[in-house]
Amino acid sequence: MDAALETQLRGRIAMKLLGLNIKASYLRTEIGPVVTTFYYTLPFDLPISRVMNKEEDIAISCGVESALITRQSGEIAIAIPNPIRQIVSFDKCLYELRKPRYHNLKLPIMLGTDTVGNPQFIDLAEQPHMLIAGATGAGKSVLLSSILGGLVCARSPRELRLILVDTKKLDLTLFNGIPHLTDMIEDVKSFHTSFTRLMGMVRGRTEKMKGLARNIAEYNEFNPDAKLPYYVVIIDELADLIDEDRALSYVDDEIAMQQRVQARIKSLVQICRATGIHLIAATQRPSVKIITGDIKVNLPTRIALRVPNRVDSMTILNKSGAEHLLGKGDMLLESATTSSPLRFHGAYVSNTDIVTILDNADAIRKSLELI
Repeated sequence: MDAALETQLRGRIAMKLLGLNIKASYLRTEIGPVVTTFYYTLPFDLPISRVMNKEEDIAISCGVESALITRQSGEIAIAIPNPIRQIVSFDKCLYELRKPRYHNLKLPIMLGTDTVGNPQFIDLAEQPHMLIAGATGAGKSVLLSSILGGLVCARSPRELRLILVDTKKLDLTLFNGIPHLTDMIEDVKSFHTSFTRLMGMVRGRTEKMKGLARNIAEYNEFNPDAKLPYYVVIIDELADLIDEDRALSYVDDEIAMQQRVQARIKSLVQICRATGIHLIAATQRPSVKIITGDIKVNLPTRIALRVPNRVDSMTILNKSGAEHLLGKGDMLLESATTSSPLRFHGAYVSNTDIVTILDNADAIRKSLELI
């Protein structure tokens, strides 16, 4: 965004705020690869609710498809889409892992960039489980690919094992050849079998660590010659898995006798964090029937991609805002360590990138100096 357009937009926002009788004081502007963010402070006597529901007014005033208003550390941030949006580079984000500040991340999750273009990561081992939700075209599959690509390039097969659940047999199956893979689950029966083994592993690891360590990091530090690998379970399309499980329970006696999918997930994630087993579940249908209260409580880190309406945003984040995102990897992240949702722009991962990762993961990992 050039300086002339930035000045024009700032003037339009100021006029709209005055027209709405909102006396906000301008602070600064931050121009990023996808959005330009204008920061303001409000008078002490002005309710914040007067501002937070004015996205449509701001968007129309600025002549853009959508705007997003968030509160950040006592300031109001108004994000306006750039007329030309840059593609966030997977390579740029990946090689950011070479920086020393990321070397202590046990399971680095690639988020893409923040609103000013700086690559960002979180540690799944600290989160410890994640829910991703967004409508068709919002970028869920690409985000899962970037997360997977980052993990396999950062950690060797002896450090990380993966269990991928893809009943649609479309997206995660592209990673079928990676050496980190323990299970590729494509149906409900295999899901139940794998989760039974996982529960057994959790209990076995708990017994092994009892009296020696409180978690897998401490255990591995005390046993450098017999380290336990981390396990990451990724479910692509939780809603499809739940629907298939429910349908088969009526016609298959073996499935009918199993715990339902939601109950299995709840049982696992409540006890598996200390043993180094972590879950990422994604869905295109963020309804209360899929994202139940138990799911939300037990998957505390939640990423909302663009959703059709405010109700879906409230279901994922307990806040509105995700309905104003731009799609194609634009996301809001909420976790126990954030006071309000943070916005990120996911990295684009092509099929060519996936092939490169499959063929050269060891070489990439060595270049990142993480072995």
